This record gives sequence, C-alpha cells and structure tokens, in this order.
Amino acid sequence: MWRSACVTACAAISLPAVCLAQEAPANGLQKLMYYRSFLQDSQDCAVTVESGRPSFSEAVSGSAAATCPDAFAWVQFLEAIAGLNAGTAEPVPFWNWGVDQTVWMNEPLPLCTEANQTDCCDPNAQIDPSGPMPEHCPVFRGDYYDPGPLPAQPHGAPSGNTLSHSGLRLADEIDPGRLLRDMELEWVFRNKPFVDYTYRNDLYNKEGLGARNQAQNDALSSGDIARAHALEVRYPTDAVIVKVDLLHQDVMLATGLIQGEDADGNPVEPPNNPEFPYLTVDVQNPAEGSVNGLYYVLAMTNASKDLPIWHWYAIEHVANLGRCDYIGCNDSFGYAAGTESESGAVFGSTYIPPMTVLNNNLATQPDEPDPNSPLFVTGKVYLPEMTGESMTPELEALFDALDIGTAEADANPDVLAPQDPAWRNYRLKGTQTTFVTPTGIPTGTGATITEGGFVNSASCTSCHSQASVDETGNSGMQGVGSDWTPNLLGFDRIVMGAPSMAWFYSNGGPSVEATQVDFIWGILGAQCVEKVITEVGGKETVVPSCKSYPTSPTIISAE
Repeated sequence: MWRSACVTACAAISLPAVCLAQEAPANGLQKLMYYRSFLQDSQDCAVTVESGRPSFSEAVSGSAAATCPDAFAWVQFLEAIAGLNAGTAEPVPFWNWGVDQTVWMNEPLPLCTEANQTDCCDPNAQIDPSGPMPEHCPVFRGDYYDPGPLPAQPHGAPSGNTLSHSGLRLADEIDPGRLLRDMELEWVFRNKPFVDYTYRNDLYNKEGLGARNQAQNDALSSGDIARAHALEVRYPTDAVIVKVDLLHQDVMLATGLIQGEDADGNPVEPPNNPEFPYLTVDVQNPAEGSVNGLYYVLAMTNASKDLPIWHWYAIEHVANLGRCDYIGCNDSFGYAAGTESESGAVFGSTYIPPMTVLNNNLATQPDEPDPNSPLFVTGKVYLPEMTGESMTPELEALFDALDIGTAEADANPDVLAPQDPAWRNYRLKGTQTTFVTPTGIPTGTGATITEGGFVNSASCTSCHSQASVDETGNSGMQGVGSDWTPNLLGFDRIVMGAPSMAWFYSNGGPSVEATQVDFIWGILGAQCVEKVITEVGGKETVVPSCKSYPTSPTIISAE
C-alpha cells in the first residue's frame, strides 16, 4: 500500500528522486522516527462503558491519563462530545461550554468583595437560565437556555487575495497547514469547573492576575513561604479544555479540501469531502468584524487536568493535507494502521510515519540511490487506503455505547450534533503527558493546522508551561512558547523539553518574576477593569498596565 503512495509522491515533486522498493533498507529519516513512535498505552488499558460512562480496567483506573494516554484521549474526546465531562449535573456538549470571549471579556467588572457589592461580579449570584448572559463577568454558556452565537472572527478574512498570497506559496507546498492556520477560526471551550475556578480566583482580569504575582513576592519577602505556595495557580483536576480549529467554506473550496460534487458528478450540498465529510456548523454573529457562514472543523487540540501538567492530545480530520508529515501519527488505541508500513521500515499498527523520498543526486549510479539522503514528502493526504487505518473494535464500542457518530447522515449541517457520522472521520494525531521521556527525549505533538509552520517542533507541555503573568497582569513570557531560532521557512520554533527555572524566578531574593498560570494561555485575553488611556500622536492608546491593583488577591469560595 505504501509503495504505491511513494511512487505517487515521487511523480508529484520536481527534484530527481527514487522511491525505496519494499525490500530496501530503512533510510535515515525513517530510523529517526524511532524517537516519535514510542508506544503510549499499557497493555492493560481496557475501556468499557458502564451506566453510560466509560470506565478503565481496575489495573489502570487510578492512573489512566498517565498509563493509557491514547485511550484516555479518546475517552475524553467522546465524553466532551457527549457532554459527560462538562462538570455539570446534566450532560452539556463542549460547544455549549464557556469560550475565551465569555471567560476573559473585553470590559470586565471587578470581583465582588465585602467592601464592594455593587457593579461587580459575584460567582455565588443566582443564575437565571432563561435570562440574558452577563456581558462583564465570566460565563459558562451551558448555564443558559440561549447561550448566544459563537464568535466568527477568523485570523484572516477568507478572500481570494489572501488565498493566493505569493509570500506563502512556497510554504503552502512544504507545509500547507501554515496558510490554513493563518485563516482559521479558533474556538477554545472551557468546562464548568474551569470557568468557576477562573471566576472565583479573580483570574479573569489583569488586576486579579497582577495581584497574584505581587502577593507571591510579598509573601516571599516577608518569609511566609507557605503563603507563597498557596498562591500558586492550580486548576481543579476535573477542568477540561477543547480547542477547535475551523475554516470558512470559501477557504475550504479554494484550497480543494471540499467539493461541490462527488466522483460520479452528483451534487454535494453543502459542499464537503464526499468520501470523508467534515463536521460543519453555521455561524451567524452580528458583532463587527464577523465573517459569517458555514465553517468546517479541521482539528482539535484538547487538554484535561488529570495530570499536574495536564493531559494533551491532538485530533485531526483524516483528509487534512500533510496530516502525518514531519512527526507522524501515533495512536495505540483507537485506529490500527496497516501491518505494512512505508517502504524500507516497519512501524507496526500504532504509528503512521511521515512520507519520505530519496534524493538520488548523490548516487554514483542512477539505480543506486544513497540511502542516507532521504527527504520528507509533504502536503499529501494520508487516507486509509494508503495507511491501512481502521477503527479498533474497542473504539467502535465506545462510539456506539455513547451514541456518537451513529446516524446514517448529518441531519442538519448548520449545527454540531453527537450523532453526526462525520465524528468518525477524525483521528488521534498524538498525546503528550510529560516534558521528556524516561530516557530524556523531549516529547512533542502538534496538529498540522493548529501548529502550521512549526509542527515539527511543537510541544504542548513546553509551550503552555510558559503561560505566566508579571506584577502588571501581563504575560511573563512574550514569546508565547516560541524559541528565538527560526526554522528553515522562517517561522518561529516552539520550545521543547523541560521548562527553564529562569523563565519564572530570580534567585537574588528569591522572587517570582512570572507567576505560572497553570499552563493557561487564555490569560492573554485578560483586560483591565480600570484601563489607563493615553494619547500618542493624537490617537488614544490603552496602556498595558491597569490603573491600580488589589493589595491582596480576592478568592471567593462556593456557598
């Protein structure tokens, strides 16, 4: 199967190239994938559904996130679709959870205190589900009958001019996910425990974030070490995040990811991938700058706080261009790859390697390519007919038991629904639960859309470990996970491996230069309750620092 794919790839590239025959030795790039293809799950990672909820075998139930990261990822994913991990009494599908715009709003009110009970946010206030959602306080959208429209402001407007961007044409061929990343609409959903902790700990505005850092340093300065530790940000273990990357229909059509008719010429309405449909949702938002219309789900990168550094995983649509490029696709639970791997190397059923091709420019004879000069073949599709992927009986049982993807067809393309069969067209790209392996290898994973342009160095844990704030409530790390070294295309690399102590502390005191906010980059959206506006060049500009900060952090417990 892979031999025919390799021949196709050879025909598609311009440099002189020779594909490996099935009996040829593994090339250098294939051997290096040893470091990307480690088996993730223990052999004891059995999952069943009991009383409507997934349950791990007794041998691993107490450590499923660490011992069975791939199986755990699929369970978390399906529970989010079914709404079982929303943190609410009744199931709430993830698309009705809080989003960044309802957790870190543009004009926040302060958290209520004993001294201030008016024009403030009270997390213990009674919620009227039939009423309007508050505009200036954190909101879990699932608490309301009408949660309002989702945001519709992609990173770039889906226009023909942007799609033919000459500066990205070369990059599009090498890493097609990059342009798509620049055009995506991103939704980040937070479940009820996440929203509640952010709200009650006053982490939804810059004053509250800055006060946390200032209070930590005051405690250290006075020698109250216990209080300095108590002020660390630690989300509850049932907090869950689902980040969804979508593209507008115009972009999908222009890039050829969807079609208006199938192979027999029959119309596809709305346009989609006839063989492997994408999930679709119609977004209509009256806010200024919105680009409304039908959007298609390409990828999801999700996390849950079942581990101190969170459990991370990436999900991609099976037909995404370059889905397994550079780092491969690793899944030891949900989908089994074919027993025949790419020509020259055997990876087994848990790993799909990136496509490679041999550069024969260094060959002494045309029919004797140098096996040490392999190159990546990028931007192609990794369809099941090539990879041999098939859903495992264990995953199929979970889908069926939770009634996900069980319908014959999508009943309404305008809304997301658990029964939509398109859910079964998404694949696990990989999981991440540590900074390094037990043998010291930096871990990493990334989706081709979410990390377009730098997927080969992407590391969820390392990047998000930098999420921190200084005494003003602004980011303690300006690079947002990026390294100073650009990759060959000129895009920033992302840090990999363990965090550096120097990112957070100064040892002269010691002092906390940046308070880690438990891996949550959503704090970049935090705004001041009382902004400082100055005039620069005749134009009003908002100063990064707020007017004032609380003398100590405000934390409100549940009644």
